[in-house]
Amino acid sequence: MLTGGSVMSRKKVLWVVHYDDVHGFLESAQQYGATGVAIHTDNNVRKAIGVFHAAGMAVYGWGRPSALRDPAMQQAQQAVTLFAHGLDGYYVGPEGAPGQTTCDWDRPGLADLASRFCETVCGAANGRPFGVTSHYRAMARHPHLPWAAFFEHATVLLPQAWWRGGRGKVDHGDPADNYATSIKLWEAAGAEHDLIVPVAGPLDKVTAAEINAYAAKATSEGVEDLHFYADQPSVKAAVRAAVRRA
Repeated sequence: MLTGGSVMSRKKVLWVVHYDDVHGFLESAQQYGATGVAIHTDNNVRKAIGVFHAAGMAVYGWGRPSALRDPAMQQAQQAVTLFAHGLDGYYVGPEGAPGQTTCDWDRPGLADLASRFCETVCGAANGRPFGVTSHYRAMARHPHLPWAAFFEHATVLLPQAWWRGGRGKVDHGDPADNYATSIKLWEAAGAEHDLIVPVAGPLDKVTAAEINAYAAKATSEGVEDLHFYADQPSVKAAVRAAVRRA
């Protein structure tokens, strides 16, 4: 929660799916005023840990786990290895994908796998953040996803509160409304209110004014951390500046 009415101590995490050069991504993150980055584990996260730590920034890994046991546990072991090399936290992103068994978590019978995945990663985290990110409408979107199993282990909950994406507006395209909706629907799915930190993005689809509205809503909700998904070369300079000021 925010303390003393100040946002100066806010943690700002910049998420990325892919980058070609880790030093170029570092420069970009610094332009945003990020205090940390969340890097998809398809990248060379081990190398990034050294680069970003040298610049005084935290590194979190994130990934969308397989819904099949063996590949899911291989991904969990990847996180274990990264924690051994200094990873600052890990965010897991279970999603619904109808008809795609390998990645569709919106099916009955996956709670045990979710628990095993989380227990493996949390054991290696040893108190470092373990987060869950997924659709901002939670059970209203994915009713069979094992939310409780993932939430049980989480230290931070990160609903993807997009207000605009590749297909245009999400609901009414209102940052504050989607922020509030994500909190309400994740609580309805069993999330602990004080752990919820809605994520903004994608940054290449939004305006500076909308970033301001997102940050203002976080302040009104007493949430001190800001998360932005995801860095793209096409993000406008005004949006980068708004994130830096947030």
